[in-house]
Amino acid sequence: MSRTLRLSAAIAFATFGLAACSDSSGTGTGLLTVRMTDAPFPFSDVASVDVFVVRVDARASDPTDAQATDETNQAGWTTIATPNASFNLLDLAGGRTTNLGAATLATGTYDGFRLIIDPSKSTMTLTDGTQPAITFPSAGHSGIKVNLAQPISLTADGSVMTLDFDVGRSFVMRGNGAKNGFIFKPVVQAVAEDITGSVSGSVHANSATGAVVPNATVEVLTAGSLITDADPTHIVRTTSTDTNGNYRIAFLLPGTYVVRATPPTASGFKPALLPGGLTITTATETQNQIIVVAP
Repeated sequence: MSRTLRLSAAIAFATFGLAACSDSSGTGTGLLTVRMTDAPFPFSDVASVDVFVVRVDARASDPTDAQATDETNQAGWTTIATPNASFNLLDLAGGRTTNLGAATLATGTYDGFRLIIDPSKSTMTLTDGTQPAITFPSAGHSGIKVNLAQPISLTADGSVMTLDFDVGRSFVMRGNGAKNGFIFKPVVQAVAEDITGSVSGSVHANSATGAVVPNATVEVLTAGSLITDADPTHIVRTTSTDTNGNYRIAFLLPGTYVVRATPPTASGFKPALLPGGLTITTATETQNQIIVVAP
């Protein structure tokens, strides 16, 4: 009997038979479904970030950066999705996902995934309608290594993996304005959806009942991080508040974290931390987490 594994990573792909390619001792197969989500880009003057996804590949062993980047080298890789479509990453904020595909794979543990994109079909559009230049690693297809929080375990019951494409950290602004263009340094993370939790809340000025603060960057940091922490390895997830000052970050592994809100520079408010920190538990959304910023 065929076994299925569902993998959700913000992109879904078609089901197909696949020979065993994992370190599993089993002989069955599973359906792997992939979806993609995004940590919203923090700049208020960006209207859309459209990335053209060619395909998604998987392998049993953890690849090197070079192995993930060379999309022409299929040794050890199995293609699990071929969306060949453009996705506006800003549409995937707040834990929203889109299916990239699903594939029937051998049950077992998978340590390697990569995203193949087409830079020539990928663009960013600012709120004034212009498109700034983006420097990609290559003119042709680019392979992006997916960073796993932990290996994806595919069982006969299926599994869902979620890819989190962090726009805020993946596009580095050149100079001091969006019109100067960006350098593409992709940060894509993945986690099995069924073992994660989420957090939601809002950012307010001066008091918990004060005016809402839109376009504030909200970051989940590793436990012990300080309000002035600038170490990128301490950033777990990022998002931004909407026009009502609300935020939501999904697909967080269980554990304790620090949450920081950084208002837009023009607001005159300083960064602030969520009082008491954050504790995430599996399959639970920690709600009403209010962060208060002040001048």
